[in-house]
Amino acid sequence: MCGIFGFSYFNQENSNDLSKVENDINLFTKLNKIRGSDTFGLSISSKKENFIYKINTDPTTAIKRKDYKSFLETSLNDIKHKNEKNVSVIGQTRLVTNGTKFLYANNQPIITKYITGVHNGIIVNSKKEETTKTVNLEGYNIKSDSLEFFENLDSIKANSKNFFENYLEYLKKVIGNYSIAFKLLDSSKIIISSNCGSLYYFFDEEKKIFLFSSEKNFLVKFLENSKILKIFKVNKKNSIEKVLNQSIIFDEKERSIKKLSHHKNTLNNLSNISLQNHDFKIIDNFSENEKKLKNLKKCNKCILPETYPFIRFDEKGICNFCNAYEKQEFKGDAELLKVLDKHRSKDGQPDCLVGLSGGRDSSYGLHLLKTKYKMNPIAYTYDWGLTTDISRINQSRICGKLGIEHIIRSANISKKRAYIRKNIMAWLKKPHLGMVPIVQAGDKGFIDYGRILSKELKINCVVHFIGHQLEQREFFLGFAGIDQKLKNNQRMHSYDVLNKIKMFIFYSSQFLLNPNYINSALFDNFNGFLASFVRKENFLHFFNYIKWDEEEIKSVLKNEYDWESDISYGKNQWRMGDGQTAFNNYIYYTVAGFSEYDNFRSNQIREGLITRDQGARLAQEDNKFKYDTLKNFSEIVGFNLEEVLSRIQCIPKLY
Repeated sequence: MCGIFGFSYFNQENSNDLSKVENDINLFTKLNKIRGSDTFGLSISSKKENFIYKINTDPTTAIKRKDYKSFLETSLNDIKHKNEKNVSVIGQTRLVTNGTKFLYANNQPIITKYITGVHNGIIVNSKKEETTKTVNLEGYNIKSDSLEFFENLDSIKANSKNFFENYLEYLKKVIGNYSIAFKLLDSSKIIISSNCGSLYYFFDEEKKIFLFSSEKNFLVKFLENSKILKIFKVNKKNSIEKVLNQSIIFDEKERSIKKLSHHKNTLNNLSNISLQNHDFKIIDNFSENEKKLKNLKKCNKCILPETYPFIRFDEKGICNFCNAYEKQEFKGDAELLKVLDKHRSKDGQPDCLVGLSGGRDSSYGLHLLKTKYKMNPIAYTYDWGLTTDISRINQSRICGKLGIEHIIRSANISKKRAYIRKNIMAWLKKPHLGMVPIVQAGDKGFIDYGRILSKELKINCVVHFIGHQLEQREFFLGFAGIDQKLKNNQRMHSYDVLNKIKMFIFYSSQFLLNPNYINSALFDNFNGFLASFVRKENFLHFFNYIKWDEEEIKSVLKNEYDWESDISYGKNQWRMGDGQTAFNNYIYYTVAGFSEYDNFRSNQIREGLITRDQGARLAQEDNKFKYDTLKNFSEIVGFNLEEVLSRIQCIPKLY
């Protein structure tokens, strides 16, 4: 179960000394950690302000972070400078029992309109069995019993004249165990309640000090080691009392407590408990982070932010990528026909080999090759362990209707997935955005099998449905410190020689700095580098020739083949056949404030396909958290999603 703790004191000289307060919070945190170490959260409040810090990491790691220390300094100095008399702290070390910890609202202290508080226990008569639908139509249970509990209290606060009377009535209906502590934000009251006894408090009536925690021993040790209590010279002989089937109301203004039994008639005791309403505001690290993300400086023409590698803005606020951009020069239908005419068979024998992922571009390209250009293709797919089920279904539909032979080449799936897992675990040891592409290093066999099958089948024309400039992603190499100018989505083996040398040096240095990369995936990773940047290929890149019309593509695929979109990817179906896409983009968006989608939409804006406002709106939709897709990826590869996403969230941000 979780550990909850808190204290409230009447401010006096030296009692708000940052080092002393930090010592006491850290002391309580370390004592409570043994009850839960999945997440850590803290609320520091005064009369008119409430500062919240929550993070998905081990509590003892959290209290060493720079952003946590900055949070303490900001909140306590704010209270000090405003000469606030009361300082209260409520904290929790959470053991996750239900409700994903990646919904910020689930993590504690929970914040509602009128309440901030913590809960330890499991409430079994909540509505958590109800499925929540996300914007991407993913269905999963995300709300915790604790969040629902506090939302109910918030409703009681908003809709009742006597909060405490209705609060006690509500507790009688709760099935399960609870130990809770919360503050009514628009009053001076802190309430702690328990129906199981996993909550203790200490109150010094003379010094007006109020403490509480999940276990008696925690309070004993806190009393012995607290630096603040030494200032107050608290009488440690005062008894520590257990909270069982009762609520303790501590009034910060009056510095007094009132005890309410959950079983006895307490209406008379409730009548004189008033709530002095006043204005208040909540400042939490999630909102502050979102504010920073929202306020990132972005190009006035596209939507790339200031965190994009090698970006610069001119006096008009337009980035260097827009200023240097040249719209794609398509070779045209006539040139494409010239190439295809050289290979088209006269007797219907296979005359071209095409790579088919089952995604939008390759499915539409195969349709055109067969129906418009009258080629006789053989399709091939390389399954390296992350080909999605919907992609396979789409491959089947296209090939079945067009009567196209489909060759599957499968890697050693279990081994490939083990390589992906090892690469991810190695990356997390020393995360660097320039090394994120190593997650998909194993998919480069798709290129190699184009060469191999071409020789085996004696087919000289190999077609890949790539080549459109929309796919350019300069930041992949940019985060590796390499400024590679891209045009017409040029082939990777044609990059500048000097830049390829720089790439090799960068990757080699990362392997030396992080020996965890030196594992059984090493050869596979190196082979992926060779396949991408060293071995030449002369495949026909289809979208170097013809314009890319998204609406036409969607219409043809849906109406003629009943092609399926992967709704878990959202509205943007680019790269929907790649199982790792959502994971990589989660990293980029979390750490750098943008993803591949921002890059894709920016290229669409430059090509004149959409407006900047459309691009910003679509990218916002693209970047929404895709829990189901990430969960599926983690289960296929074999890692703990909660643990990995927690570690990613804790990586220092670029903004």
